[in-house]
Amino acid sequence: MDIKELLTMQKSFDRYLAAKQIGQSDNEKLDEWNRSVLDKKLLALSVEVGELANATRCFKYWSTKEDEGTERIKDEFADVLHFLLSVANSLDFTDEDIEHAYIRKHSENYRRQAEGY
Repeated sequence: MDIKELLTMQKSFDRYLAAKQIGQSDNEKLDEWNRSVLDKKLLALSVEVGELANATRCFKYWSTKEDEGTERIKDEFADVLHFLLSVANSLDFTDEDIEHAYIRKHSENYRRQAEGY
């Protein structure tokens, strides 16, 4: 599965949620509503990243408990991915936009490390 397919799946789900919220079925209105809740999506993304950290227990240096297990961690990771894709759709990013931005930033990160960043 590639990013394009994931974005399409997420857009379908976002439209489904929007239709339930606003009682509309017009895709333009559904997409407009999804763009209007970008701030809420970003907050939800932050919360989901926190839940992922909580599941891994990576920051709980004081605790001796194990993480919550691979399946739970994968579920939390998938939640993060859902909101990332939803944010991308709200910003009208395409799979190509995401790929190009990632490759550009990836190269920049290597350059920064080589320069002692």
